[in-house]
Amino acid sequence: MRHWRRALVLAVSALALAETAQAQDSTQQPQATSAKDAVQTFEPAFFARFNPITAEDMVRQLPGFSLDEGADLRGFGATAGNVLIDGQRPSSKTSLRDELGRIAAGSVLRIELIRASAAGDLDVRGYTELANVVLKPATGMQVSTTFAATTRWYEQGRVGAQIGGTRAWKTDNFGFRLALQGTNLGEREEVAATLRNSLGATVRTQNEFYQQQAGEFLITGAANWTPSPRDTWNANFRILPRLFTNNAAGSIRLPNGTNVGAISSDYEEKDVLYVDLGGDYEHKFDGQNAVKLINVNRLVNWRPQQVITQNVLGLPRADQIDNSDNRAGEHVVRGVWTTRPDNQHTIETALEGAYNYRRVDRQSLAGPIGGPFAPQAVAVASTKVEEDRIEASINDVWRMSQQITLEAGFNYEASTISQTITQPASPDIEREFTYSKPHFVATWLPNAEDQWRLSIVRDVSQLDFGDFATGLPTIGNAAANVGNPFLEPEQSWKTSLQWKRPLGPRGSLSITGFYDDIEDTQDFINAQDIVQIGIDRGTPVTVPPFCVTPAFTASFCSAVGNIGDGKRWGARIEATLPLDAVGIGGGLLKLNVGAQDSEVTDPETLETRHISSEQEFDWLAEFRQDVTSLKFAWGGKVNNVGPVPYDRADRLELTEPKDPNVDLFVETTALLGGLLVRVTAANLLDVERETDRQYVVSGLDEFRSSAMGRNVTLTVAGAF
Repeated sequence: MRHWRRALVLAVSALALAETAQAQDSTQQPQATSAKDAVQTFEPAFFARFNPITAEDMVRQLPGFSLDEGADLRGFGATAGNVLIDGQRPSSKTSLRDELGRIAAGSVLRIELIRASAAGDLDVRGYTELANVVLKPATGMQVSTTFAATTRWYEQGRVGAQIGGTRAWKTDNFGFRLALQGTNLGEREEVAATLRNSLGATVRTQNEFYQQQAGEFLITGAANWTPSPRDTWNANFRILPRLFTNNAAGSIRLPNGTNVGAISSDYEEKDVLYVDLGGDYEHKFDGQNAVKLINVNRLVNWRPQQVITQNVLGLPRADQIDNSDNRAGEHVVRGVWTTRPDNQHTIETALEGAYNYRRVDRQSLAGPIGGPFAPQAVAVASTKVEEDRIEASINDVWRMSQQITLEAGFNYEASTISQTITQPASPDIEREFTYSKPHFVATWLPNAEDQWRLSIVRDVSQLDFGDFATGLPTIGNAAANVGNPFLEPEQSWKTSLQWKRPLGPRGSLSITGFYDDIEDTQDFINAQDIVQIGIDRGTPVTVPPFCVTPAFTASFCSAVGNIGDGKRWGARIEATLPLDAVGIGGGLLKLNVGAQDSEVTDPETLETRHISSEQEFDWLAEFRQDVTSLKFAWGGKVNNVGPVPYDRADRLELTEPKDPNVDLFVETTALLGGLLVRVTAANLLDVERETDRQYVVSGLDEFRSSAMGRNVTLTVAGAF
């Protein structure tokens, strides 16, 4: 309840301060705004007070604009974000933030906020507003460099570091960018757990720690070539070798404090390598027709190895050893034809083909500490999942007038998912799917300030092939999910309505409501249901009846599965509010408050409940004040999220933070010859995350409280 009050107060404050900001800036006009074409232009001078180093720093400060990297949907065309670079979308699945973070702020000529009604032949892709980062033209060879070095001190006495830089070369028709980044960061989580029986009496207590360490060396590159005004080539690559370890241990005590033993886990990922390679070619036949070919390739290799040791009084002293060899890949080819038959319509037709796969080869051994060890049966342990998919689409952006823009489209996809299970041996499983995905987006500008957006979209979620194979058990999360070879994509009709209004040149206010009607809702199911599904479909799958966890709690196994129809609804308020009117010169407050609810019928109890893994609400208040005369800025943020339910087959679980998270920062460009120096103190309240688990079979109740600790980060960044 206390969290709901905070969220409500923030929402009311956003609306109240919006009135103040509107009154303050009512006589000011947004920078270089044309009411006729609805394009708002921001020159570099607008961002100077924020000391930007990269284009990403600039985009974050656009008034009323939130960077959207695109939804995790099926198909490359459906995952586009709301930022363009020189009018084009990056032809890769690399994070938009990363792409922008490798462009020096000094290379940016201007940034445009473009409403759909003025987008022309730009790729709107369902958005009513786009940010277009326009880069400076080059008449000769121009070279730019950005760099950032970060050191982080953790409360437990550990130190981490990250250093990286980007070098860019550009001429009038060619550009190349190379970025290198090295990372060595780690986090430590400490957990106190108490297990009680059905009468509320304490059965045992357990203190745990989890020490993660990640080392990475990231190499990225991008090239573009414009041999003629009608032809453009782009290419990009990413190589990421990585090391990751997670060492965990827990000491177990009786209610009187007697130590009765310990459990530990050593987890390591070996031979981790990510490789991305992609590009595109565009040819413009004339001012009305263009064709674009896009290719995306992604390969991932990693070999998890884990040893869990149980040494507890009254139980067998045992080791469990898990070794896994995993590979995954994605290959996409997409062709797009864009035509403008007149000034009102932009029509895009596309054809896309994709091949995705994931291979898991896992071996599990168990025995007394030190051996000998015997192989253990694990459901869906060694398997390969493959998907062939083809999708055709047509989309029309119709600018009916300066006030109304309609976007309507239709996608049709056909796919085949096949799975081979070699351990334990099972018949091959092959399934075919077809989906129709229409969408409709309408934007209405009744005046120069207000904007209304109505969206009705048929979505099909992207499948995580990791859910098709059984995962590894952990100390703190009980049994792993069993692989489900019958998992199907979740589909939904998503409807949203948004109202948005600028508040002077630096502010904005938007209110959004949404409703989702869901089919084949993805949630947790009892793994035994997989057996019945296999029998019904004539493809039997072996699943063990029980899982025994290192925490010696016998329970049902869970799997990710489909549990029928569901619904989801909610609302969000976003506000960017200048604070000059309340006496804080150069101050800016950003508020983001969202709440949602959901409903689905539990397949076991047949009762209505929330959809698992979805938080009830979240809120964020972010403050920044720039003192330009001193080349100094300071601020911070406070944020929190609501409880997240997990209705697993073996337990009912609810997780939520105990208190809000608080971060503070100070930054200046006056200390090191114009370099940006920033100090951030994070998680100042050392927030504890509380988890309550009620086990179905044993009737035990486990309460867990975990904390990550405070940390301080020093960043030095610059460009030349």
